[in-house]
Amino acid sequence: MSRNRFEGSELLHAYVDGELKPEERLRVVQWLETHPDDARMVNEWQKQNQGINTLFASKAHEPIPEHLSPPSKPQHILSDNCTSASILPQIAAAFLILAIGIAGGWFGRDFLKTSISDQMPIATAYQNFSQPAMEAHWIYTPEVRHPVEVEKNEQDHLVKWLSYRLETPLTIPVLSAQGFDLMGGRLLPSQTGPAAQFMYESKAGSRITLYLTKSFNDEKGETEFQFKQAGSTRAFYWYNGALGYAVIGDIKRNELLEIVNDVYRQL
Repeated sequence: MSRNRFEGSELLHAYVDGELKPEERLRVVQWLETHPDDARMVNEWQKQNQGINTLFASKAHEPIPEHLSPPSKPQHILSDNCTSASILPQIAAAFLILAIGIAGGWFGRDFLKTSISDQMPIATAYQNFSQPAMEAHWIYTPEVRHPVEVEKNEQDHLVKWLSYRLETPLTIPVLSAQGFDLMGGRLLPSQTGPAAQFMYESKAGSRITLYLTKSFNDEKGETEFQFKQAGSTRAFYWYNGALGYAVIGDIKRNELLEIVNDVYRQL
């Protein structure tokens, strides 16, 4: 039996999650110093954890919803000396209250609808899809062997396939001027149906993704760039025509904005 609790990639995951003993951690550190591919992968996992923790940090201290709380000890409704005669008036009163409630609900339904519609904000035609775009970025950019579903050497097939699935012609921007080369892309699910992700990589190994999803709005309008950040991950997202676009990367905001402007010009 091995004296180590973890082996292989499991050991690297345990290192990222802080589950190693001091001697195991030292062994991993020494390994990463001489294995740059594994070091880059571990660094991506750490950034992914940081982004997820930042995104959901506000939920950590929220109270447990009442419907998820443990049930309280049931109380006896009737005492041992309670007679059926004393229950009958209570039952009659309960039915009377129920009848009044039903009638009030029926006759007041139109007023209630009007009041709610007056108080609630009108739902926006365009939805904030930055979270699923960032989650897809966190999931796939750390991958070493399978970061994309279709590689760049099948770019023509990739464009035709994803254009067919999203039911609109797609263009894959060229970002070599910004120092990023296309790696390929993949099909993803979204709230509006199929979505697409294109991945790019710099010579230094940094990766960015372009996420495309179908619009909720039939009018196919255009919105301004919106910005979101979670940990070291930054994203710009917007709608243009039938699609929503998001560019995500773990790079400086001004550098990412230059890429976004370049993407926008080419679409």
